[in-house]
Amino acid sequence: MGVPPPEPAHGPQPDMHGYVLSMPFPVAAPQLRVALTGDPSSLGTEMLAYSVNPHLTALVCYQTQPSSYEAMVLDKRYLQAWGVSKQDVWFTALRNMAQDPVDGQTYQTTADTPVHVVHGLTWPGSAHVMRLAELAREPLPYGAIVMLPDPNVLVYAVLRSKRSIPLLPFLYQTFRSLDRGEAITDQMIWWRGGKLSCMPTRSDPAGGLQLQHTDEFSAMLERELPP
Repeated sequence: MGVPPPEPAHGPQPDMHGYVLSMPFPVAAPQLRVALTGDPSSLGTEMLAYSVNPHLTALVCYQTQPSSYEAMVLDKRYLQAWGVSKQDVWFTALRNMAQDPVDGQTYQTTADTPVHVVHGLTWPGSAHVMRLAELAREPLPYGAIVMLPDPNVLVYAVLRSKRSIPLLPFLYQTFRSLDRGEAITDQMIWWRGGKLSCMPTRSDPAGGLQLQHTDEFSAMLERELPP
């Protein structure tokens, strides 16, 4: 599953890369953003990207139209042209996204933690998983579970205790109800300390969820998560 990363609605202007490459970094910096894609293989190997796994990759983009989703993916040429590091570009993009407004809804559950649904208003909501700690506005010692049913939608629940775990099938059903065939990935993502770990999902024949835990996630559930 997955969709291409943001691109200008009518394709980038033929000289757009040259135009942005000619800018000093301080001029280009305010338009930098991070976007998510599923399988990035069609984009080549020169993109400015951080791969979570083969089915989820974060890309650095230049927003070609302010307050819109139109953007182009940047490649390694920009680091040399601007005289900056990949980390400089990445953290600049994340800081910019902190200024992008989002719309959110919170749904109370029978577990000890609610489900939050976040929609982007001027930039795709799914990308805000990269700054989840700012969105959550609460301590996240055990992290949060995230799903991305649409490029513009982020669904998450904070893990607070073992009483949070029964919520996972509901989170998966929420994902399925919001998925219109454009999901970034159908994996369940564990966010902890800024790190993303993806876990494959499958519908249970009884209507539940089959989740393939990572070893690290299993260890957290067994040894760290309070009752």
